[in-house]
Amino acid sequence: MKLVAIFLVFFSVTASVGQTSSSVVTIREELFYTDFDMDKCLSFYNKLTDLNRASPTIMAYEAAAKALIARYSWNPITKISSIKEALNLLESALKLDKVNPEIRFLRLYIENSLPRYLGMKKHIEGDKKTILSNLSSLEASDLNTDIVDYIKVYMTSSVSCTAEEISLIKASIF
Repeated sequence: MKLVAIFLVFFSVTASVGQTSSSVVTIREELFYTDFDMDKCLSFYNKLTDLNRASPTIMAYEAAAKALIARYSWNPITKISSIKEALNLLESALKLDKVNPEIRFLRLYIENSLPRYLGMKKHIEGDKKTILSNLSSLEASDLNTDIVDYIKVYMTSSVSCTAEEISLIKASIF
């Protein structure tokens, strides 16, 4: 449920993004509606795959859709397979755009939502470090202010950062 709520808040906003802007804006809007049932989630995922991974950001949203499919799958093997595929897609997107805070945030959020025993939380510290080092530049980025604010709020929660890191973030951005 936690994964669903944060996806709803984070992805239901619209923004103008430089790369394939109308597609990314539409994707952010539509991701909100995928959370209601498996059929909508699969339809959304299929729409994203039809875009042929037009940009690293679209690849990252495809990965987020795949992670939602894992959430709805009843078969544990399908769940694991879908999560692995989502994380691999995120890795591919990051190879094309290494410091994109939106993509880093998606991976951080997905990995933070996974149970530790799966051993799939390999990038949390690196993503956190990259996001934290780019927080000050988020204000000047193409991301909508709602997304920037959400990233800041998430990064200042105990779910993602230590008390010391939260103090440093608050001192530098708030």
